[in-house]
Amino acid sequence: MKLKTSSLLIAGALFGAAVLPVQANNEAMMELLKVLRDQGTITAENYELLANAAKADKEASEEVAKKVDQVEKESTTVSLKGGHLKFKSGDKKFSAQIGGRLMADYAFMDKDDLGGTGNSSEIRRARLFVKGTAFNDWGYKAQFDFAGDETTIKDMYLQYNGWKPAKITLGNHKMPFSLDDTTSSKYITFIERSAATEAFVIGRKNGLSIATGGHNWSLTGAVHMEGIDNENSGQDEDYGYGMRATFTPLAEKNKTIHLGAALHHQELEASSGSAEQITLRPEVHTAGEIFTSFNDTFEDYNTYGLELAGVFGPLSFQSEYAHREYNAVSGSKDQDMDTWYAFASYFLTGESRPYDAKNGVFGRVKPKRIVGEGGYGAWEVALRYSDIDLEDNGLGDKGDLSTLGLNWYATPTIRFMANYTTADVDGQHDDFDAFHFRGQVDF
Repeated sequence: MKLKTSSLLIAGALFGAAVLPVQANNEAMMELLKVLRDQGTITAENYELLANAAKADKEASEEVAKKVDQVEKESTTVSLKGGHLKFKSGDKKFSAQIGGRLMADYAFMDKDDLGGTGNSSEIRRARLFVKGTAFNDWGYKAQFDFAGDETTIKDMYLQYNGWKPAKITLGNHKMPFSLDDTTSSKYITFIERSAATEAFVIGRKNGLSIATGGHNWSLTGAVHMEGIDNENSGQDEDYGYGMRATFTPLAEKNKTIHLGAALHHQELEASSGSAEQITLRPEVHTAGEIFTSFNDTFEDYNTYGLELAGVFGPLSFQSEYAHREYNAVSGSKDQDMDTWYAFASYFLTGESRPYDAKNGVFGRVKPKRIVGEGGYGAWEVALRYSDIDLEDNGLGDKGDLSTLGLNWYATPTIRFMANYTTADVDGQHDDFDAFHFRGQVDF
């Protein structure tokens, strides 16, 4: 009977070792063996034998655990969360994301109208990028656009994120000016940015920027040369500098008020000045240019901008004012120009435009009910008015544009857009009308 009891107890100990965690089961087994030995259930010889076996099992288990931990640290993880392809090293020091966007546009306009080119289609953007981090603190991005039967470089920069108060970016990237322009084309409310924005756009330049921000503010300063696709014809390369600041007095979920201001100075380095003229399409990329300023020669120019935007649940609004002062060379006249736009949008399905206060931009709309998961997506209507004044000294064009928009966000990364745009130029008998459609996906 004693032998039978001993066998049962030993079997129970071994069973416990199999089902308990490694550290716990070895400690429990050793305690149990001591009790059995002290009670005389097992002999001292059997105790030593079982104790040595338990010790060896513990060491083997710890070795296996170490090897598993090492494999995990050295393994690269691959994720498709949200439809975006991301890689991350096991030690978390390195990451990479491969992605892009595709935007196919279709426009219907009368070729006899002002700026009309007839029905047209184009791949507006076809971009691929790779971005990521290296050694924890270093970021990078390279982005190329293949639309229009040519390859152009958009972003090409190195970024340092190890200095916690700010991030430092060097290379070709967007300069800090305008809420409309600094918000990605993936997230803007209308098919094209306002003509008021495009009139004085700074865009991407090859330079250095420093950006910082908090839960309700942002501040970015930059100095730059020309963009990396610029051809300076052997002259000194033009340079400029500027800054943008934003403040969000109301920064709550689905409720935002955004205030912003920006300034930019551009030097024109040609020894006798540089000829500058602004030409604008009527917010349809395949249309002709219908707004122009007077072509003259200038030494430099300054651009100033003010921003106001708000989100209140499904309702949002956004407006900007911009002013540019051209300083002419001797024999020419200075020019002052103004533009502004305002729009409002409303989500019929209850979503809100997401806002990033730390960077002062709007982000990705995520439908509450995704198409493909039993939902019908997010639906948004919007109306925009743009005022253009490129006239000074009795020369240059003035006019306005209006756009009615409808957006269907089928998923967070797939969107369809429809715009109806009208434009009028003062003094012109004809005006402009167009229906404009887009299908886009980003990944």
